[in-house]
Amino acid sequence: MDNAPEVALPGDADSSLLEGLFQLSLNGQTNGSDFDLIDHEVYTRLLSAYGVDQRFAA
Repeated sequence: MDNAPEVALPGDADSSLLEGLFQLSLNGQTNGSDFDLIDHEVYTRLLSAYGVDQRFAA
């Protein structure tokens, strides 16, 4: 029997962040530090993954 801890895959971490953001939004808890922290992390990752082309930015 293998007792090694399960390692969270990067996709799992991303899903957890989005789920946390969604749950906070559903509960109307958008003015707290938890929401701000997760919101910032999600947007940072999105910008890192997709970037912004300044030519097309509004």
